[in-house]
Amino acid sequence: MARSSGIRWALLLVVAGLFSSACYNATSGDTEFLGANFKLPVLPRTGSHKVMVFSEMHYQRSYRVQDLPRILPPSDAVAFVSMGGPDLVTEADMIRQELRYNFLDEYRDLQVPDRVLQTYDAGRSAELFRVNCTMCHGRTMRGDGPVAARMKERGLGPLPADLTSPSTQNATEGEVFAFITQGGRQGIALRQTGRESRSPMPPYQWLLSEDDRWALVNYLQGR
Repeated sequence: MARSSGIRWALLLVVAGLFSSACYNATSGDTEFLGANFKLPVLPRTGSHKVMVFSEMHYQRSYRVQDLPRILPPSDAVAFVSMGGPDLVTEADMIRQELRYNFLDEYRDLQVPDRVLQTYDAGRSAELFRVNCTMCHGRTMRGDGPVAARMKERGLGPLPADLTSPSTQNATEGEVFAFITQGGRQGIALRQTGRESRSPMPPYQWLLSEDDRWALVNYLQGR
């Protein structure tokens, strides 16, 4: 038994030594090893945050129970979301995709879509806020969640915004959507300059659907 364990450790050390000599590009996945060139997976990054909140496993892309492997679509395929269920896919559904913007001015005049207003559920939206936002913004929305308290103790910033303040309540629906989507005011400000966001708030475009983010806009502004 001891000899078998020793052999396994020796093999692990050999493998580790071999891969330590490989050249791996963490951005593109390009890898060179013993003269061979190939690609390895690249983990998506959302920026370096002083407070890493979203490290839970359920936020990562993974197969769920009884979820079979799927063939990936072509790289140039257009994403679509059906509003009527799998049996009621319309032509409009097939061409609709979320528009992504880099500047706050481009978001400013956007409004909560009619499809979200027509199906709006205040209780579900409150639950979305509780699960995704209260740890920083607090249950009262005043920016007094437990993470905010810890940030104050450690002198970290920027602190979570008071969502009841005029700066949020008087903002346009499109602006609030931009803040949620791009990681707060700091996130969208850095995106406008082409820099990576270092905001403690992650960009929720990777965590919540477009309609869920619009539902949060409606919930936060009480409209």
